[in-house]
Amino acid sequence: MKITRGSFKRTADIRTNVPLLNNVRGYLAALDYLYNQFGQSDLWYRGVSHVGYELIPKVYRDRLWERHENFEWWLVTDFTHRARRFIPDSHSYSDWEWYFTMQHYGMPTRLLDWTRGSLIALYFAVREPSRGHIPCVYVLNPYWIDEVVNDVEEGLIYSTDIDTISDEHCRVLSAYLDSRKQAPAFPLCVEPPALNDRIHAQKSVFTVHGKYLNAFRILAKREKNAQIAKLRFATGAAEHIKQELGEMGITEGTLFPGLEGLVKDLRFYRGID
Repeated sequence: MKITRGSFKRTADIRTNVPLLNNVRGYLAALDYLYNQFGQSDLWYRGVSHVGYELIPKVYRDRLWERHENFEWWLVTDFTHRARRFIPDSHSYSDWEWYFTMQHYGMPTRLLDWTRGSLIALYFAVREPSRGHIPCVYVLNPYWIDEVVNDVEEGLIYSTDIDTISDEHCRVLSAYLDSRKQAPAFPLCVEPPALNDRIHAQKSVFTVHGKYLNAFRILAKREKNAQIAKLRFATGAAEHIKQELGEMGITEGTLFPGLEGLVKDLRFYRGID
């Protein structure tokens, strides 16, 4: 499948493919085109099951601040106080490690999950095929985000290991742990420590969001050559793509290490819904 400039249009200000993709080969061809357009191959990916899902973290999707401006702070406080008994080494956790742990277990945060693995993101897009939904994968150049948000010549991905980063980077990161009103406007691309096997297996990385609800759409509209794209897939092709990924070793068992992932692998292999 040949991908050209004409293969894309701008939808909600984000570069989006026009002909829907039908297989892994077409997906990789589209990524190869984007690598050349962005001048960067170290991209981030986010797979979603429905094309209508935008790049908005759960705290903002649920508009929790409307209950009280400090509602998110209450969630963080409740979680850190009550979760300690389940985490043997919690006494050594940094604020960021607590925040990533909250996200991992489903508490609403201003974090949005991404992965460095293009096929991993594709798996999450087609993980639960539905004939009523068009799955898609968002593709982002994280270095571009830092360049346009912080007006720097060479963008960074920010480590959250406070023992290894500079005081300047620590100050940049700390601003995002403030309340929504005090946080910077646009997201920051951050890399978590490998707190658990799942983060490692899924090559997890995150954007932490500031005060704007739909910051990526604002950036895409503001920047003529925004380095963010959305790759859409034909609804009927999702099951086939999931099968292709399984043959490539991208399965529940590889992304969710442990007995739960193993059982899901075996059920899929034996054709059990």
